[in-house]
Amino acid sequence: MSRALERLDELYAIGATRIGRSAEEDAAHALVARWLEEAGLEVSVDAGGNTFGRRGDARVWTGSHVDSVPNGGRFDGALGVVAAIEAAERTQAQLAVVAFRDEERGYGGSLAAVAAGGLPDAYLELHVEQGPVLERLGVPLGIVTAIAGQARGEVVIEGRADHAGTTPMDARADALVEAAALVLRARDAAATAGAVATVGRLEVEPGADNVVPARVTLSVDARAATVEELETLVAAIGFAPARRTEPVAMTGAPLEALRAVVPGAPELVSGAGHDAAILASAGVPSGMLFVRSLNGGISHSPDELSSDDDIELGIASLAAALARISR
Repeated sequence: MSRALERLDELYAIGATRIGRSAEEDAAHALVARWLEEAGLEVSVDAGGNTFGRRGDARVWTGSHVDSVPNGGRFDGALGVVAAIEAAERTQAQLAVVAFRDEERGYGGSLAAVAAGGLPDAYLELHVEQGPVLERLGVPLGIVTAIAGQARGEVVIEGRADHAGTTPMDARADALVEAAALVLRARDAAATAGAVATVGRLEVEPGADNVVPARVTLSVDARAATVEELETLVAAIGFAPARRTEPVAMTGAPLEALRAVVPGAPELVSGAGHDAAILASAGVPSGMLFVRSLNGGISHSPDELSSDDDIELGIASLAAALARISR
């Protein structure tokens, strides 16, 4: 087993649930700080709780996060931090390895870093794909060209409660039937646009077996690669987003360095949000390298999996890219 996998196991032993700002996330950051010291990097913690290991003027950052969703996997976020430490030991480039705080609940650490200022000239993040594309293609690494925008909101559909046995079908105002139509509309609109949309929560009232549903509250999560595609998708589904993040492109020296060190690698749009999107939105040229996810691309689950060989190739490629942009 490689040292990277051993360290991922050490982080996972703290707990499969490492919610941001919890004792478990604190313990993960303490472990990362120890590894940074062992790598000969100067360790510090900023006002947002982000852990840094610096060498020299550190105008290039690399890293990810070590918090998790409830009962998450070994690789999401944590691999990016472990890989960054490994890559830093393979190059003498002046850089900073960063473990951001509280990514899963809304990018708390990276947003705090942006608010504090003093941002780097470039940022590189290695991450598991969290999807099945690279596995289906049979390739170990992919280059992210953009991170999809997200629109999230809640829809309330009003109907009329009636007796389930005595109300004819053509006399019903069934809120759940209308909600089902919206679910299918979201699926079809996303498929047509090459995007994704999810209805992940339904609350049906009054919630009785023998009552026609009077009210349904449902969540909508819509994601697309460009502003235009996201607006089209939201309009087609027919909901008013309460929260929205704009799509953001990976650009500049980090993207070109990845293209140089992994020539011919597939280029993907990330449907998941990442700390890289926060830094890129703040004007930092950023790049992301995906490592193939196995088990059908499952993520946010204990069944999350990437191979030792793929991880090693990712670390070597990250180190080479860092060396190129830190010249």
